[in-house]
Amino acid sequence: MKSAFLNLLNVGWNEKEKRGLEFTPPEIAQQPSVWLKTVAQLKGQQKEIKVFLKKSGLAGSDKATLIFVGAGTSEFVGNSVYHGLKNRLNRETISIPTTHFVTNPLTMLVRDNKYVVCSFARSGDSPESVATYNIIKRFYKNAKQLVITCNKNGALAKRAGTEKGQFCIVLPDETNDKSLVMTSSFSTMAMTAMSLGYVNSFAKFEKEMKITAAAGERIMAVYGDLIAKLGKLPFDRACFLGSGNLYGTMQECHLKMQEMTEGRVACRFDSFLGLRHGPQVFVNKKCLTVAAVSSDKYVRRYELDLLRQLKKNKQGMATLIICGKADKEIKKLSPHVIELFPKGKPAHDDLRILTDVMVGQILGTFKSMAIG
Repeated sequence: MKSAFLNLLNVGWNEKEKRGLEFTPPEIAQQPSVWLKTVAQLKGQQKEIKVFLKKSGLAGSDKATLIFVGAGTSEFVGNSVYHGLKNRLNRETISIPTTHFVTNPLTMLVRDNKYVVCSFARSGDSPESVATYNIIKRFYKNAKQLVITCNKNGALAKRAGTEKGQFCIVLPDETNDKSLVMTSSFSTMAMTAMSLGYVNSFAKFEKEMKITAAAGERIMAVYGDLIAKLGKLPFDRACFLGSGNLYGTMQECHLKMQEMTEGRVACRFDSFLGLRHGPQVFVNKKCLTVAAVSSDKYVRRYELDLLRQLKKNKQGMATLIICGKADKEIKKLSPHVIELFPKGKPAHDDLRILTDVMVGQILGTFKSMAIG
């Protein structure tokens, strides 16, 4: 028997139009296969990517600072990947929203420093994206630009794909989501950015991505019913918690819930420790908490301590925990647990950006259906 989520894919077209399900569920469901298709594409581009990384200062003895820019979901891609890439590239990495950069272009960066500015863009046509690209070219002469986009016909793809010293990675057409809600575009842009840290070990990246894609399929098939059940609960606020790269991922999940419910569910995202410093009052009896728990034992100690406190205080309507593999402690904290890698070798937490965001995407879908 298929899960509640997979059953959405088989609804007739007229019913999909009536319920607003034409594009979002299929675009969520296609992600694992699109990731693997993109991995194959990136494998064929490794030579060109390596050349750009070396010339730009992201590889070799010359060192540049890597800046991620984007707006909304595209900003959250940067917020998710910069943690993992910092050590993999051995370069300073920073995420700056284009919505900040455009209004204060000369105070965000040091004029004469060496940078690689990586733009994330679904369409590549937004005013902030184009303006940021132009400002970098005009005022920051020591900066190279890398564009990761889902639209081969967008302004950024045309510019970075033809101008000297710049580089563009255009993702498969499927990633250019038709839905207003960005799903495949977010996860595949994040995956592509993370691949930059594996240019000298791409075979390892391929293996990690096969594990990650299998986990994505598992979420839909095994946990579709659980997520649907939680989506039907009468919560009117949701709190999304994550640490490190999963902080940015939960930021994206909180946006999905707000977008899909047209703001009728008030949402907050935070780190586990950050919630303690005031925002914990947000978690009331009408709040669903979604916690992306790290696989790192050191990080997890802090995260579980906060979840224990919420449980002890009887805060929240319910808690959904996402983890690599659940131990006894996690199972004590909530009956609602998603195990991404219950058996076998897990993928690295850096790539959980892709799996954990799928949970938020599916949860938002079912909540939007529940409230109409």
